[in-house]
Amino acid sequence: MKKNYFLLTIILVGLMSNAVLAQKTYTSKSDSDKDALRILDKTKGVLKNAKTTIFDYSLVIAIPEEEPQVTNGIAKQKGERFYIEMGDKTIYCNGRDVRIYSQVQNEVQINDIDEDSGLLTPSTVLNLFDKDSYIFILGVEKKINKKKYYNLIFKPTEKFSEYTKIEAFIDKKSFLPYRIKMFYKDGTKNTLDIESALINKAIDDSVFSFDKQKHPDVSVEDLRMD
Repeated sequence: MKKNYFLLTIILVGLMSNAVLAQKTYTSKSDSDKDALRILDKTKGVLKNAKTTIFDYSLVIAIPEEEPQVTNGIAKQKGERFYIEMGDKTIYCNGRDVRIYSQVQNEVQINDIDEDSGLLTPSTVLNLFDKDSYIFILGVEKKINKKKYYNLIFKPTEKFSEYTKIEAFIDKKSFLPYRIKMFYKDGTKNTLDIESALINKAIDDSVFSFDKQKHPDVSVEDLRMD
C-alpha cells in the first residue's frame, strides 16, 4: 500500500509541475529561465574555449511519411578549420575553401566557405545556443545510460523560424551537449546524438586538407566564385 501511495505522489507532483509550466507564458527573451541560461552559458563556455573539438555522432532525419535516414560520422574542428565524415562523403575545410569528396562518384567539389551551408560542425552546434534567437526553458532532467542530463527547451523568438522548438540534453558533469532534437514546422524531426565528445585533443593540420595524391583518379569540380 505504501508503494502505491509513493507512486501516486510522484505522478501527482509531475502533473502539477507540468501544469505550472503550461500556465507560464514564454513570449520574449526575458522570459527565459535563469537556470536554463546558467546551463547554456556553461555549455557555450566549454565549446568556445576548446582549442579543438571532436564529435562522434549519429544523425536521424525523420520526414513525415518517409523512412528515417540515419547517418553516422565524425566531426573535427580546430579554429576555422573542420573535417566531417558524413555517410559516403568527406568534407574538408582548410580555412580558405571547402572540399567535398564523394567516394561513390570519386569526385571532389571545391566551394567557397559558406557559414549558412547547414554543415554539421561543432561550431554550428554552438550556434544553436544563440541567446537572441530563442527563449530557453529548463525541462525535466533525463537519465540516459546511467548518466544524468539537463533538458533545455528552445522556443524560437522569430515568427518565421523553421523550428517549432529544439530540445538539448546537456551532460550534468561536462556540460557538453549529448542529444539535440530539432522539430521543424513541416513535421520533420532531426535527432543528433553526440556519442562521444573530446575537447583539446591534438589534431594534425593535415586532417583538414584533401590530399589529391591519395586519390589520383579523382574528378575535380571547382565551384568557387573567384
